[in-house]
Amino acid sequence: MTTSSAQSTRKTGRSMGMLRLLGAVTLGYSAYLHVRIALERPPLFADGQVTLSGLFIVQATAATLVVIWVLVRPGVLAWLAFGAVAAGSLGALVLSVYVQVPSIGPFPVTYEPFWYQDKYLAAASAASAALVALVALVRMRRLTR
Repeated sequence: MTTSSAQSTRKTGRSMGMLRLLGAVTLGYSAYLHVRIALERPPLFADGQVTLSGLFIVQATAATLVVIWVLVRPGVLAWLAFGAVAAGSLGALVLSVYVQVPSIGPFPVTYEPFWYQDKYLAAASAASAALVALVALVRMRRLTR
């Protein structure tokens, strides 16, 4: 291995490590926000349905699991799952503001047609996490060429 090749490999490893850390912070913050909001609005279940608090706990759990996965084994599948959770979280949040989705099965009505500070923060962290996942996947694709 040449010196320039070794330096390039170190730089790539460092940049992927930074992406993993940045992704963990952004999606981890989204998980934290969802848990905090869920704990402020109990219960998790009511009248045979999952409440918004219950959905927030599910999102926080999924986010935490993919953050751990990306930190421990940062492969393509881990980054795809990470991006899916981040994009899904952002999509659900935006949908809850602009579309009146009715109760479906055990899931509650999620319509909250207003923005507040925690929604802005959750949207920003989910969007940032989705962008980090996209950048990581593009970098990984370039490395395999």
